[in-house]
Order: sequence, then structure tokens, then C-alpha cells
Amino acid sequence: MSDWNEFLTSVKQAEAELRNPKEIWYRGHSNKDWTLIPSLMRETDWEKKEKELFFEFKMRASRLFERRTSDWEILFDMQHYWVPTRLLDWSSVLGVAIAFILNDDPDSSADSALFVLDPKRLNLLSGRDEIINVPEDKGYEYQTIYWDHRPIRIEKPLAIRPGDISDRIRAQKGVFTVHGTPEIGFTGDVEACIRKVILPTGAKEEAKDFLKWANLDEYTIYPDIVGMVRHIKRKILT
Repeated sequence: MSDWNEFLTSVKQAEAELRNPKEIWYRGHSNKDWTLIPSLMRETDWEKKEKELFFEFKMRASRLFERRTSDWEILFDMQHYWVPTRLLDWSSVLGVAIAFILNDDPDSSADSALFVLDPKRLNLLSGRDEIINVPEDKGYEYQTIYWDHRPIRIEKPLAIRPGDISDRIRAQKGVFTVHGTPEIGFTGDVEACIRKVILPTGAKEEAKDFLKWANLDEYTIYPDIVGMVRHIKRKILT
């Protein structure tokens, strides 16, 4: 059996260990040793910087995007344009997560990792029966929950589903986990909701073929000028 087929078998096994939930989310890391900590929470004094980043982005991006009616929508824009947030990107499509791995690791020089998540089971740990739809869920406001800590301080990650606000979210079948504190991430009882599968270096050539056949390149998952430029550079220069 090839490394690629063994990887796919391991993904299937991971889903079976999670009891094959109806909805599964995937996240890829080009480096297998990277942890599931949002970029914002790697900063010192991150709670103060979160507010500064949010208001600066909101002010300046108002001239570049369609009008946003929710703080969540602004936060999703920030995440997709690499401004540090308390979010982690996931996809409901396995191929998209694999594309993120390979696009971030063009040399395929080291083993990578795929994370497989049961989002509903994750939310049950915090007393939520379903994935939270934002901004539709008016009782789950970003600043009220995560800045003011009302009605309680949320510490565990929660699975949220964004509104259909951008071409990127649509193309990537994008979904998110939103994190309360860096100390309580995917640890403790939360570990039961997630599995980690290694994508070995030896599987990556076949993985690239899979992405080519599935038409999952930078331009299809970043359907804007950024993705187009990345796709052209890779196509012509590598």
C-alpha cells in the first residue's frame, strides 16, 4: 500500500474513532509539530491587542469591503487576510485541508498533519447542542461573549459556522473554532473530539495529483487577486 493510501486509511480510521459523525471538519498543518493555538493567542498581552487590531481593521477595511453588519463578519475578514484573531480555520472538505498543507509546504520537505474534528461533540462539552451559526444567533455576540465575558467567561473552543459573506468562505467551505483562552484549547476532555493524522512526505506527490484532479489550486480556494497571483507564480516558476 502506498503512503498516500495509508494516509487515507488513517483518515477513515480517525473518523471511525470519532464515531463517524454526520459532520466532520478538517484542518491541515504543513508542519506536524504545530499546535492548535490561534495566531492571536501566541502574542503577549493578546487580549489588549485583540481590541486594537479589531478596531484598526474595522476602520480601514470599511473602504475596501462591502458593509458588514456584524462584528463576526469583520472577524472573518480579518482571519482570511491573515490578521491575528482568536479563530482557527477549518473546512468541511478534506481536499481543501490537504491543499492548505501543500500550498504552505511547496518543497514537501517534512511530514505534515491533518486534524479531524467532530464539531457538534466539541460544542456539547460547553452545553451547546449544535454548531453555532453566526451572526444569525443573536444571543451569541462576539464582543459581549469574548470581551465582556457575559453571561460567563468561555474557555473551551467552540465550533461556529459563518454566514455566506465572501467568495473565500464559499470556495473553502470555511468554518471556524473560536477560542476562549490559550490554556484550554484542544486539551483535556476536548481531546476526545479530535484526531491527528500524519501526512508523510512520501504521500505528497500523490496528494498533489489528487488536488490537480480535484481542481483544488490556489485560485479555486482563494478566488481573488491574491489567489490568482499565487497560482500564476506556482504554475510558471515552479
